[in-house]
Amino acid sequence: MNLDNFSKVCVVGWARSGISLCRLLLSLGKKVKISEIKERKCFPASLVNEFGQKGVEFEFGGHSRNFIKDSQLLIVSPGVDTLHSQTIKSYQSQRIPCVGEIEFSSWLTKAKIVAVTGTNGKTTTTYLAHKAIKKRKRRVFLGGNIGTPFSSFVLNTKKGDVVVLEVSSFQLETTFKFRPYVAAFLNIEPDHFDRYGGFRKYFQAKMNIFKNQGKKDWAVLNKNMTCLDSIEKRLKSRILHFGKEFPNENFSCVYRIAKVFGVDRDECQRVFLAFRGLGHRLEFVKNIKGVTFINDSKATNPASTVWALKNTKKKIVLIAGGKDKGLDYSAILDYSDRIRKINLFGEASYKIRKSLNSDIESEMFSSLEEAVRASKADASSGDIVLFSPMCSSFDMFSDYKERGSKFMEIVNSLSK
Repeated sequence: MNLDNFSKVCVVGWARSGISLCRLLLSLGKKVKISEIKERKCFPASLVNEFGQKGVEFEFGGHSRNFIKDSQLLIVSPGVDTLHSQTIKSYQSQRIPCVGEIEFSSWLTKAKIVAVTGTNGKTTTTYLAHKAIKKRKRRVFLGGNIGTPFSSFVLNTKKGDVVVLEVSSFQLETTFKFRPYVAAFLNIEPDHFDRYGGFRKYFQAKMNIFKNQGKKDWAVLNKNMTCLDSIEKRLKSRILHFGKEFPNENFSCVYRIAKVFGVDRDECQRVFLAFRGLGHRLEFVKNIKGVTFINDSKATNPASTVWALKNTKKKIVLIAGGKDKGLDYSAILDYSDRIRKINLFGEASYKIRKSLNSDIESEMFSSLEEAVRASKADASSGDIVLFSPMCSSFDMFSDYKERGSKFMEIVNSLSK
């Protein structure tokens, strides 16, 4: 892609990736505009002033056609719903390129890209793949949906390097030439139906990870996926399957990815043995008078909470709720014998309670703090209080990390 064709660029959405993109574009000598749905007061004045002094133009409180119309390229943040935004659709109808941060950043590197997607397990698999590949490659970068924008380090990469990226369906929506050398698809479960309206469009977004791969690239697939045949029929790349090479499917996927780069089983095993888990994913917080509190804030869909329930053997007081994504919460009923009670909070409380059909005792609360304090009272010594929301965080929090940190703060205050 010839970047000389784009002297004026508009970044739509100014969260973490949008801010990083802004810095990158300025370093490339581009004229930059920022269009952000939130009001100006939501951002530090020092940050707005910093970029304003560098010539960046801002639009807060919406995305208007008049503000964007003289741009030659639109770069859309993952949080912007490109499927339903009329402003984005009108721009696309004018045949003006509209891409995402992952797509744009990929134009600027000659490094080999490893991309990991799936409904659950992406972050853990991406993190461990990065660690495993470093056993054989000196320069390996980690980024994407895991928290570090690709655009923040892309100019430091060079030929011979490896970039390992976690990529979400939202990020894959706006890819067009993005071509991973290794693309891994972990699993697929219902998710984000509030954005996609159903399974088909969600699946199509995920499949974008493979669309530009060729015969010299690798597709790493979970051989236990029900839609495996449908995926394989569309591929032009070489295929590696993973399944039961290790008891944990994430580890099995990491092993297959790392093997492409010459990493052997023993080297992977050492990486796995050293792994102590990631924050907000089945993270031990505290034991208070025999009750163990676990932070699983990263569980933003029912399938993820089911996985947590399946791997927790003691009696559970479950805390769940948040912003509904149009999903079916009744999947947890298969583990109702393990759940002593479920305490609900947030916008989705009533829908979750209704889906339980009175098979599990439940109670609704107006805040996370109330739900946590009630859970402490409901639990007996030897029980686990599991915070595994099944929903996104955006009704009350900026992301799952802020939500998980708030849970831990509340738990730590209980023993004082």
